[in-house]
This record gives sequence, C-alpha cells and structure tokens, in this order.
Amino acid sequence: MDSKILLGKILQRFKDRTVAKVEGYKSFVYIRETENSIFVGRENSKDARIPFEKILTGIDAYKADTGLYKSNPTALRKFGITHITSPVFALLHLLDEEEFT
Repeated sequence: MDSKILLGKILQRFKDRTVAKVEGYKSFVYIRETENSIFVGRENSKDARIPFEKILTGIDAYKADTGLYKSNPTALRKFGITHITSPVFALLHLLDEEEFT
C-alpha cells in the first residue's frame, strides 16, 4: 500500500483514539495537526512536533523490513529519526504489522 495512504490511516486512527501507546512504553496524546506535521503531548515531558516526513520515513522502513515492527524505538535512529523516535514508534504501531506488507 502507498506510504501516504498509510500515513493517512495513522493520522485518522490517532485523531479517533486520541492516544498512541505501545505496551511497555510511554503514551502520546493528540494535540493538533498542521499541513505537514502533528503535535503530540508526551507523558511528563514537553510536547513534540512530528513532521509527516519522519513518519513516512518510518513507514518506508517498516515496509522494507517488517521485523522492525517487533523491535524498539531506538531501531528508527538508523533511518534518521532521532529525538522523536518514541512518538514515531507509537504512531507506527497504530497500524497492524500486516498493514506494512
């Protein structure tokens, strides 16, 4: 499936659920969305701006290597996603693993 369609699904699910959480990791709450990014609230930390470009990078990484789905947020660093690995990881997990194939 096209990465931009998957991005749309992630954004819609996040808006609908208002929380992105992977068991064993911190949760993130939906704040707002702009034309090219989404703002999330972090547990016990400052809010973060997540560019859609970084989410798309994560989607492409998961599509290329579905084993990444079962990894941890740190695995996203090798794809240039830094400082926002945990929220991107949580957002990517709003989709099921098979949706990346």
